[in-house]
Amino acid sequence: MRIAASRAPGTERVVTPLELFFDLVYVFAIGQLSHHLLAHVDLRTAAETAIMTLAVVYAWYMVAWGANWLDPDRMAVRLVLVGLMFASLLMSAAIPEAFDGRAWLFVTGYLLIQIGRSLFLIIALRGRALGEHFVNDLVWEVLVGGLWIAGAISDGDARLALWGAAVVATHAGTWALHWLPGRGRAIDLSHTEIAGGHLVERFRLFFIIALGETVLTMGAAFSDEAFEVERLLALAIGFTGTVALWWCYFHRAERVGVELAERADDAGAIGWLGTWTLTLMVLALVGIAVGDELAIAHPGDDATLGFTLLTFGGPALFLLAQVFFLRKTLGHVPRSRPVGLGALAILAAATAPLTLIVGIAASAAVLVAVAIADTVDRLGDPRPVRSGSG
Repeated sequence: MRIAASRAPGTERVVTPLELFFDLVYVFAIGQLSHHLLAHVDLRTAAETAIMTLAVVYAWYMVAWGANWLDPDRMAVRLVLVGLMFASLLMSAAIPEAFDGRAWLFVTGYLLIQIGRSLFLIIALRGRALGEHFVNDLVWEVLVGGLWIAGAISDGDARLALWGAAVVATHAGTWALHWLPGRGRAIDLSHTEIAGGHLVERFRLFFIIALGETVLTMGAAFSDEAFEVERLLALAIGFTGTVALWWCYFHRAERVGVELAERADDAGAIGWLGTWTLTLMVLALVGIAVGDELAIAHPGDDATLGFTLLTFGGPALFLLAQVFFLRKTLGHVPRSRPVGLGALAILAAATAPLTLIVGIAASAAVLVAVAIADTVDRLGDPRPVRSGSG
C-alpha cells in the first residue's frame, strides 16, 4: 500500500498555514516547560524539565523533517498533521504533572506522535530509500517506547531514570540516522532529498516561538506583581537580553545556515546540524526565561545557586550551540563566542553573592557584547559544509 502524499524530489516546498497552526501547540508546550521549572527551581525539577524539553523538541523536529518530504496540498497530509497536532496538545497539557499523576497522558501523546508519524511516512514514501529509513525509525520508536511505558508504570526516581534513558536513546537514534543491525542506514546526510529553504524556515519559526516564550514569561511576571522602579528595570534588562539572543541567532548563525542551504545540492547536512543546534538553544531559552522571571518578580532578592545556573548557564548553552554549528559549517568559531563563554563563567562567580537584578544585568551585558561583535565583525562567505559532518 502507498498513499499519494509524498513530494516529488526537487520540487519547491514552502511553509504552509497548517504548519504554522501546528506550531502553535508548541508555544503552549514551551510555556508549560518554563512554568514547570519555575514552580520548583531545584536540581530534580531541572532534570525533569530537561527530559521533557528534549522529548518535546524531538517530537516537533521529527514532524518538521517528515513534513518536508510530503506534499502539503494532499488531504491525507493535512489530516495527519491535524492528528499529530492533537497528540502534541495531549502531551503538552500533561507536562506540569507528567512526573506525577499524568504520566500516561504525556507518554500516550508522545508515542502517538512518533509511531503515527513513522507509519504514515513508511506508507507515503514506499519504494524510496526514505521509506526504508522510516522502517528503521519505527523500530527505534517502538523499542524506546518501552522505556517511556516502563517509566509511566514506575514513579519517583525510577521514572526519572527510565525517561532520562529514553530521551538519550531517542536522540542517539537520530544521531546514528536510525542505524539497525542487519539493515544499517537507509539514507545518508548527502542524499536526503531535503528542501533546504523549507526546513530552515521551520527552524527559524520554532526558534522565534521559543524566544517569544521568554517575552511572554517576562510580561506575565511583570504584570502579576506590584509596580516598582526596580522591577521595571529588571524587565528592561531581560528584554534587552532577549533582543541580543535574537540578534546573535539571526545576524550570524541563521544567516550562515540560509546561505549554505541555498548553495547545497542536498541540504540534509545543514538540516542535521540545525536540528542539534536548535535543540540546545531551546533548552537554553527555557532556562533563560525562568531566570528572567525570577529576577522580575523578586529583583532585590539574593541570588541562589539555581538562579545563577539558569541565568548564566542558559546563555552559555546558547553560545555553545552556536560554537557547535559554526565550527561544523565554517571550520572556525568567531572569537566572540569563546570570549563570551569565559565572561559568563567569571561573572557567574562574581555576582553569586549579589541580587537577582545584578545577575541578569551581567548576563545580558555579555549577550549584548556578543551581538555587537557580530555587527562589527561581519562574516565572509561561508565555506561549504562537509558531507556527513556528524
